[in-house]
Amino acid sequence: MLVPLLIVGLAGLLGADETAPPTASPGPDPASALLGTWAAARTFGPALRGPIEVRDPVAPRAALGGFVARGAADGGGGGLVFRFPGDRGELRLPARLRGARIDAMWVQPTMLTGGARYASPVALAAVAPGVWRGRVAPLDDQVRMTLHVVRGADGRVGAFLRDPLFNAGRRLRTMSVAVDGRRVTFTPSSAAPAAPMLVAPLTGDDALTLTLPPAAGLPPLAFVRRAGAGDPPSNFAYRRPQATGDGWAIASASEVGIAPAALVALARFAAGSAPTGVTSPDVHAVAIARHGKLIFDDYFAGFDDATPHDTRSAGKTYADMLVGAAILAGTPIRDDTPLLRLFPQETGLANPDPRKARITVGDALSMSTGLDCDDDDDTSAANESTMQAQTRQPDWYRFMLDTRMVRDPGTKAVYCSASINLAGGAVAGAARAWLPAFFAQHVAVPLQMQRYALNLTPTGQMYLGGGAYVRPRDFLKIGQVFLDGGTWHGRRIVPRDWVARSWTARRALGPGDGYGYAWHVRAFAAGARTYRDYEAQGNGGQVLAVFPQLDLAVMMMQGNYQNFTTWGATRDAILRRVIAAVEHP
Repeated sequence: MLVPLLIVGLAGLLGADETAPPTASPGPDPASALLGTWAAARTFGPALRGPIEVRDPVAPRAALGGFVARGAADGGGGGLVFRFPGDRGELRLPARLRGARIDAMWVQPTMLTGGARYASPVALAAVAPGVWRGRVAPLDDQVRMTLHVVRGADGRVGAFLRDPLFNAGRRLRTMSVAVDGRRVTFTPSSAAPAAPMLVAPLTGDDALTLTLPPAAGLPPLAFVRRAGAGDPPSNFAYRRPQATGDGWAIASASEVGIAPAALVALARFAAGSAPTGVTSPDVHAVAIARHGKLIFDDYFAGFDDATPHDTRSAGKTYADMLVGAAILAGTPIRDDTPLLRLFPQETGLANPDPRKARITVGDALSMSTGLDCDDDDDTSAANESTMQAQTRQPDWYRFMLDTRMVRDPGTKAVYCSASINLAGGAVAGAARAWLPAFFAQHVAVPLQMQRYALNLTPTGQMYLGGGAYVRPRDFLKIGQVFLDGGTWHGRRIVPRDWVARSWTARRALGPGDGYGYAWHVRAFAAGARTYRDYEAQGNGGQVLAVFPQLDLAVMMMQGNYQNFTTWGATRDAILRRVIAAVEHP
């Protein structure tokens, strides 16, 4: 998962004290008028978006937002690339302009907040001979924060900030609140009273403008009161999901043997009550499919069904799908293929070791390469943070392959995002393809995925260590494909035997946590029964859980980053509620 550059300064500045209760000066407290949830959002771009037109197969050019770019051969991917002036982004598409539809990809500039580039789909439709039109919809370069002013157990008013998009929210200290006329001061509870951290003039009855410390790198953020935020939806009524033309068959819960009343209770649980601290459960979305039909698709905390959500490490499962899709397409790759055979350009590796030649694609997918990579160890040479922070080697495949061996390949699984990313590089090498285009052709288009954004490495390849932005109901399709033996509406996406191979627990990442090919394999206890549960998991609570015994798939997205205790407990609570509804319709 790429580290957000702008947010990291704020997180480091305010520290990691998340346990101290909010406090304030005793006595009459005008801060009580501020109780509730306040929300702020600031978008920094990208500027180029909207309708795009491509024309003239002989001398191709593209027009977007008043700018024109000429088509040029893309030496790396064998297609055409239109680079817009001023590093405003680029359009990539197949080498030949022809047909009624062209599936292209838009690569946006490096994001201020995310520190990465993203590739998003652009469907170009022919509107006249030699003319195609589509729409560019890049990922918003955005900061979103919520300010929660709460009354503590001691009756005093305090506050804390949460960041639903990045990790910074967990690390923002609990603060005391003081009001002096039209001036509000928020002071970290561990700081001296004479050192106010955040100051906000009241610009209206329902508006606060917070000026963050300069090291945060953020302009002032305007917070407005969010009406009813955190209140359980007592009047929530179950409704069938909407059909959006994305391929999902829609059904009511009762049609597939699930009690609608149980889903009402689930929605109330997911919405929760007003959060009491930065580690309170923070559910953003839940989507459920049973018997191949979408029966629940609801959103919370200001999220919606049209906006892609960060999948974090749950996106690693796309690496498994890409390998399976490549095998289906006849690409010379298998899980037992020696990895280095698919990186012929990577010669003269550092730390030479004959064991590197024995690393297979399957070892990369099961995070058991034997290379010195452990995301949970800051001293590990190729842990994800180290790899992404360094600038010496922009080729992250080479960075990982240059790492020393610390054990024989295939003997032990160690959590390593760079390992899964190598599996994507193997597909790119075997197929001689630009991975975003390969993903679109073999996964996204067949699965009728709508808006999404793929994070890219410094060299422009799709990063498969996690971090793709996907709509929850689109990510849920992975679970349905695997439940259906590798197909979506009868169209084969991966070979049937690839499902069984992917779901075979080859190593253990921890007690009760088996690991297949980018899938966690668990025994999940619910009520008096235990079910086999296959999961894609991502930091903060991005979880796709598949239960073949129940013909059930559940996708949830949360914002409890770096807090496994909270997001793990919330995941289990949601899954148990769903399973109980299936067992007792």
